[in-house]
Amino acid sequence: MENNLKTYTDELRYNLTLRNLDADTIRDIVREVESEVVSYEEAVSNFGSSDEYAKSFPSTPSPKNHSAFVASGVLLAILWAALTIILRDRDAGPFSGWAITWLPALGFVAAGIVIDFSRSVARSRASQ
Repeated sequence: MENNLKTYTDELRYNLTLRNLDADTIRDIVREVESEVVSYEEAVSNFGSSDEYAKSFPSTPSPKNHSAFVASGVLLAILWAALTIILRDRDAGPFSGWAITWLPALGFVAAGIVIDFSRSVARSRASQ
């Protein structure tokens, strides 16, 4: 893999995003690096690895609603499954309602994961 300045700044941007810095701060830090060096090797010698340099900035706490949709999806899945199990037809066979019980429940969880991941990607892109 070719190491160039873009590779270093992409790694730095990723590591700063993991530290929950806001997009404007990340943008300023990356611009500073780009203005002072011209190659990956020069960036590493001046600032250290992207991981080390990112650790020199204070980490901020994760947003409180960081995984709110996953938690909501799990809660809805549990409620859906419980209600469909409690209210199902007792005379039906044991596997007659599995799709009605479990597919929507899995869908709630999957939707929560997709929404939270999309929000995370949007936060990361805002720093570019």
